[in-house]
Amino acid sequence: MMSITFVVYFAAILLLTITMLVISHLLNPKITKRKNILPFESGIVPQGSTDLRWTVNYFLVAILFVIFDMEAVFLFIWSIVVLEAGWPAFFASSTFIAILLIALIYEWKMGVLEWGKKL
Repeated sequence: MMSITFVVYFAAILLLTITMLVISHLLNPKITKRKNILPFESGIVPQGSTDLRWTVNYFLVAILFVIFDMEAVFLFIWSIVVLEAGWPAFFASSTFIAILLIALIYEWKMGVLEWGKKL
């Protein structure tokens, strides 16, 4: 059975979302000027072509960042509950770290972290 708290919370979220969409629509300028069409980043209009080819190394390093960032998230959560989890969780997290260390050594030996080399 749904409680009244959940229904009120859902209604408040729905009302907030609709309010934000309506206000955004009302405040949106309908006049398009040439400057509004130009793309920019950090307030700077780009010079030249934006069709650049990215190397595979860029994406590999991005994937490595995501993997090791997630490792930090898991280990942070584990560090909060380390006393309640006990030794089995310690061995599980040690195995997790060892697997990631082996993966990092493998990627290092394969040259993923070297920007000058082509794969």
